[in-house]
This record gives sequence, structure tokens and C-alpha cells, in this order.
Amino acid sequence: MRPLAVFLIASALLAGGASAARSTPQIEDVAAAASATSATVSWKTSGPTRGRIVYGVGGLYLYSARESSAATTHTVVLHDLSLSTAYEFKIVAAAATATGTLTTSPAPAELRFGVDGTRVTANGSLFFPVLSYYQCGASAAAAASLGINLFMQAPYTGCVRANPNDFSTDPPPPSVSVLSDDYSDRGAGNAGWYLPDEPDGWGIAPEQLPQLPASSQTGKLRFLNLTQHFYSGQAPLNDRFDRNDYKRFAALADVVGFDIYPIVKFCGRVSLLHLFRAQRELMTIYAPGKPTFQWIETSDMTGECPAMQVTPQIVNAETWLAIAGGACGIGYFTNSWTGRLWNRWDLAPGVEAQLARTVSQIRALAPMPCAAYADVTIPWDTAVAASSRSLNGALYVIAVNSSDQPTRIPFRVDALAGRTLEVLDENRTIKPAKKVYFRDAFGPYEVHIYVAAPLAGS
Repeated sequence: MRPLAVFLIASALLAGGASAARSTPQIEDVAAAASATSATVSWKTSGPTRGRIVYGVGGLYLYSARESSAATTHTVVLHDLSLSTAYEFKIVAAAATATGTLTTSPAPAELRFGVDGTRVTANGSLFFPVLSYYQCGASAAAAASLGINLFMQAPYTGCVRANPNDFSTDPPPPSVSVLSDDYSDRGAGNAGWYLPDEPDGWGIAPEQLPQLPASSQTGKLRFLNLTQHFYSGQAPLNDRFDRNDYKRFAALADVVGFDIYPIVKFCGRVSLLHLFRAQRELMTIYAPGKPTFQWIETSDMTGECPAMQVTPQIVNAETWLAIAGGACGIGYFTNSWTGRLWNRWDLAPGVEAQLARTVSQIRALAPMPCAAYADVTIPWDTAVAASSRSLNGALYVIAVNSSDQPTRIPFRVDALAGRTLEVLDENRTIKPAKKVYFRDAFGPYEVHIYVAAPLAGS
């Protein structure tokens, strides 16, 4: 009877395997349709499932929310996509998967801007501002090709030397919107206004600034840039302001930013780490609940620090230090005065190519950089800055070495909950120790972005 028993057990196992195979849902009738900033993916399954989409540009690292209930007909909408971008996606439904691609369209001709918490929006979808001063001709085309999507006007930056405040004769590329310095009722650029730059540095009190309506009323934004003197790591500017005045400045704008320029203005006396810390203070103390941004140095600017050079690695690190600190917008200061004439597009060697890579990465990661912010625990004396984001159950950690020296540090991220981290664009993973701890090494000015997939069942 023993052979019969073996035969019966084997038959039962085969039958169970066949039953399991039949119970695995099959995905079929996959379809995807994209607009400028969103896409709808639909599919059917042979049995009721709760699915989600994993998607990205050149990889799968962004996640939709998991469907709330099991069904056989499925539709998932992906929001806050980047314009004119090709995405790949994977449907995950129980044990079944299916893949596809989609491409978003360019921006519509008419945009209505606004803010949604700490996010800038255009027609209701995330708009991550990448600013420069107004560009003309070849430099305007170069800026647009790098992903700069917002020109700000300031006096005497127009394209016609005979009339330097005339911005109408050389309109920007179609992908670039404009912030105007004309504060009359009809003077707004199509994106809004750029309030007088660094008013605190010029001794202008908040009540002396143009009093403009909020974006909720106009569909146009009020951008304001301050000096770095709101920051506790810098001395007060003068006895005219205490730091509470910066809250009054912020109340007059929809989007608030600042600049430090640690290389070309402070000649290295101020660590790059202060870009993260100052951004954090602006976001939490002076402009809580509002979008914030930071200007990043790209060249020698005024030539005050000839012994120091802005490098591509520094520009990338400064950008991600600002984002790690909470920025949901970046400005690149491309102007210089090192020659006989002012140059509106003067980038240090290698920086233009780096800007293309950095801005492309920011766009590919949207909407993650502007998602729910949380602190990360790291050693107090490290040169690394870090923070995390949560989006549809996935966890992201942004970490930047602000130093020109290599280092290795531990991290504690309570939300990690034992999940394995993928290090984006580095073809490696990190398994945490004791569920919430992990370590990693950094080269000089190196940036790591980690992602942990949503927990099973979430």
C-alpha cells in the first residue's frame, strides 16, 4: 500500500497546484490614456483583485494608491505627472502583473496657477517651479531645454538694450511662463508677479511692498525672495527688522524663497549644510503651509571668491539640500558680472550638463519631492542632511553629503518598518538592521535617494 499512498499524495499536490494556477487572476484589456499631467490606466482581471500601478521614467519607483476594494474592472488615475514625458508602468494585481507605457502631452496654452498647501499648481496639478532670470534668444532656448519653466522679470533685464524694461519683443519659449515686475492691475506675467527682490536687504518694510491679490483670486502667483537673514545661523540684517518681520513678508506672497550662495558670496565660510537648515526654518517657522524655494549658484557671479569654484557636483548637492529641507521649487542664478558686461547666461564648466540631469531627475520623481515631509534621525555632527517623504504607502529618503569629504553614517527612519530600500539609479539595495536602521556611504557632495515599496497589504 505504500506506493499507492505516495501516488495519492502526489496527485493531491498536482491537483492543488492546478487549482492554485486556475485561481491566479489574469490581467487583460489593458489601456492607458494620458493628458498633460495625468493618465488613466484601465484593465480587467479574471477574478476580484485590489491592484495598484508602479510607474516611473526609466524605472519603476512611484506608486499609485492601492484600490480600495476588490473588483474585476479596474481604473486607476495617475496624478501630477510631468509634461511631455514618457513613463513605463506595471499593473500589480495579487500575483499577476502587466506592463505598458504612456506619454504625457505638452502644457495647454492657458494655465491657471495656484497653491495647494506647500505645492504650486497649474490647472490643479503639481507645478514644480524651476526659475531663472529672464533669458533671450539662444539663452532662452538653452534654459527651456534644461527644464527651466519660469522666467522672472526684474528691471533692466529685458532683451532690447534700447528699452531694457521691454519684455514683449522677445517672448519666452512655449514651455516657459513668466513672473512680471510690473505690479499694475494689468501687468502680471502669465504666471504672476515677482515681488521686489530681497526687500529686507534694501530696508523695505512689509507694508511698503506691492499689495497684490492672492493666487486664489487671480490664478496668478506672488513670488517673494528674501535674504538669508531670517535664518538663525546668520546675524540679523540690521536693527530695522526682527525675525518676526519675516512672517509678515511671507504673508504677502504665495511662494517664498531666499538665497545664500555659500561658494561665491561666502567663499566657503558657510557650509553647504546651511542651505538645508535655512530651508527647513523658512518652511516651518516663517512660511509654514506655503510653497518655498531657494536660489542656487551656478557660476562665479561677481567674482568675489576667485579661489573657489562652483562645480557640477556642488550645484547638484545644493539643489537636493534645498529639496531635502522642504523646497518645492528651485531657482538657478545664471547671471554674472565677471566680464566687462552683465551676462545673463554664464555657467561654470560642466554645470549646464549637470542642470539637465538634475532637473530631469526632479521631474521624473514628481510628485515625490513635494509629498508629506518627515524628519530623519542622523548623527548630530554629520555633514549629511536627510529627510523623508511618504506617498501612497511608499517611503522615500533624500540624503545629501554637504561636504567635500567622504563619509559613512547611520540613519534611523521609524516609518521604514523593516522594508528593503532601493537606491535609485545605483542598481543596489539596502536591507535595514532592526527594522528602522540602515547605514550608507557617501562620496564628496554625493546624493542618495532611497525608496521602500509600500508594505504588503497597504
